[in-house]
Amino acid sequence: MISFDPKSLVDGLLDATIVLSFDRSGFWRHAARFRAEDLEVSLAGKTCLVTGGNSGIGKAAATQFAARGAGVFLLCRSRERGEAAAEEIRRATGNAAVRVEELDVSEKQSIRAFVRRFRPSRVDVLVNNAGVLPDRRVATEDGVELTLATNLLGPYLLTELLLPKLEAAPDARVVSVASGGCTRRSSTWKRSSPAGPTPSTASFNMPARSGPSSS
Repeated sequence: MISFDPKSLVDGLLDATIVLSFDRSGFWRHAARFRAEDLEVSLAGKTCLVTGGNSGIGKAAATQFAARGAGVFLLCRSRERGEAAAEEIRRATGNAAVRVEELDVSEKQSIRAFVRRFRPSRVDVLVNNAGVLPDRRVATEDGVELTLATNLLGPYLLTELLLPKLEAAPDARVVSVASGGCTRRSSTWKRSSPAGPTPSTASFNMPARSGPSSS
């Protein structure tokens, strides 16, 4: 017999409205289903990566991973801010295996350089947390609009390039953090040159998927 959960149906419908999901009411609806015992797990031996791990949700997630024994990498644009956050996490959790790697998720060269130098053989958890929401149009060095590069293209490229290490883990997880801020902010973007071409996402040179990863 197929079970029917009216609350799940209502939650799904309300979440689809966005307005009633990315606000305080949405938080409290989902918090009602939170079970503290779900957090009673050991992450010893696991490798967890968090982009934007030096502040906000990213730092909170990294702290919880470290508290449960994981090896944690904070992937941050600023090494200075990353190291400060890592030291706070190490002191708070007693876990010395909290490290920092410089990574600007909006720049393809930064992403590729990080993946080339990243030595662990597997990744158990990747949290694509870093994000921006500028109120004006900004282009990256690759010629891509900053919000698109940071919130979509960068995380996609990072995940694709780390796929072999994710597949090497027995039960890897990729978590993408989103925000409802885009529904509450209006932006007026003007081209610096009306006749200029629109930057192409092709400048990110996304890897072609093949083999077992293509499904």
